[in-house]
Amino acid sequence: MMSHLYLLSNLMVIVTTLLIGVPLSSMASTKVDTSDSKTEFTEPNDNYELPLVDGEIVKVDPLVNAITIKHNQIPNFGMPAMTMAFNVSDTEMLHQFKAGDAVKFSISKCNGALTIMSLEMNS
Repeated sequence: MMSHLYLLSNLMVIVTTLLIGVPLSSMASTKVDTSDSKTEFTEPNDNYELPLVDGEIVKVDPLVNAITIKHNQIPNFGMPAMTMAFNVSDTEMLHQFKAGDAVKFSISKCNGALTIMSLEMNS
């Protein structure tokens, strides 16, 4: 009698799992509409040309290979206007620019860090 109860309880667990598991697995493949205008990008699309963003250099820091820029919105990362330090992709940037320079720049994510890919004077 005891073994019958054990088998019956196991059978109930298996049947319940199958009954619940099938609908859950079918729901997992359901596509969700993410076409929200407020969607933020965490990384730019490979086919997406990096936008040039206006900014002003606040600080050039050769010790950490970074430039701090007070910048406008950065659309490819959904980043609002703020002041932030960025790594540089080319250390020559550290010698070509100084605090107070009005610039246009583009950023991308390199090795997990936001990095200035291009930097030019804003004319």
